[in-house]
Amino acid sequence: MAKKKRRTNKKQPPARQAAMVITKTRREWIKELAEMLCEIAPGTSRGEKSFSIKSVAVEFGDKKIWKDLSNKKKSTAAYLELLFRRFPRKPKKIVLEIVRGGVVWTAKKGKRVTPEQVEAIGEQLQKLGVEARKELRAINIPEPSQIKRPADDLLSVLKGIDLHPAIADDCIDLFEKGHLNDAVRKSLERFEKKVQDHSGNHDIGKSLMSRVFNDGNAVLRINDGTGGNDKSEQEGFMHLTMGAMMGVRNLCSHGDVDTITPMDAFERICFVSMLFKRVDEAIAAQTTGENDASEDEV
Repeated sequence: MAKKKRRTNKKQPPARQAAMVITKTRREWIKELAEMLCEIAPGTSRGEKSFSIKSVAVEFGDKKIWKDLSNKKKSTAAYLELLFRRFPRKPKKIVLEIVRGGVVWTAKKGKRVTPEQVEAIGEQLQKLGVEARKELRAINIPEPSQIKRPADDLLSVLKGIDLHPAIADDCIDLFEKGHLNDAVRKSLERFEKKVQDHSGNHDIGKSLMSRVFNDGNAVLRINDGTGGNDKSEQEGFMHLTMGAMMGVRNLCSHGDVDTITPMDAFERICFVSMLFKRVDEAIAAQTTGENDASEDEV
């Protein structure tokens, strides 16, 4: 007699959602989503418990798939692409957590994430087949905090100084409105861009400064290299610029850092102006030397 098959009440596990195929168009959408998120959230933070996109990835068990690339937008885009490719249900949770933390982080920097920014993130997710607009709209957006407006006399002094033109407009406007960390950060980002443009080296931060101003193979020399102190001055300038990237710009870029004092911001902006002017002098001298060499050849 044939045995009857036993019935089982075991629930079958839910079917796993098929992995997303990352087409060229979807990759571009993911890149745009990453850029939107990076506008309202830091890529990394100093402490493990501090908020950042990376800390969210670690919290959700994705430490091994997060890659620290050359900048936070690339790192975030690469991370999101892996999520969409491998875990299609997960991006919604990750993005919601980033936005929840990002609106608070942005408020601490003295700015406010707009409802339009949040709505745009929802629309970008929808392009990728993820519906999260209702949850995004429900997120409370706090008002800006930690704005420290400088005293009128200090602001008057700063406006009266012959600052380098690259930082004499909106950087001063940020300073006047009390966005002190942002004023310093923006001034150094522009300095970094100037060094990149005139050296042809598109590295970033400390590495860029080390390569461009290294006395042994300087792309931009701040002196003619013939005097006894020229080598020391060149090396010292390299360390000044490297320190500016590591200890000033990077610090002011983190949302978990308190707003610096108006006097501190004042002194740092003046320091960046000095760096700009020395580089201008180096570029002018280099151009003159190249022109003189061309005339001699003729």
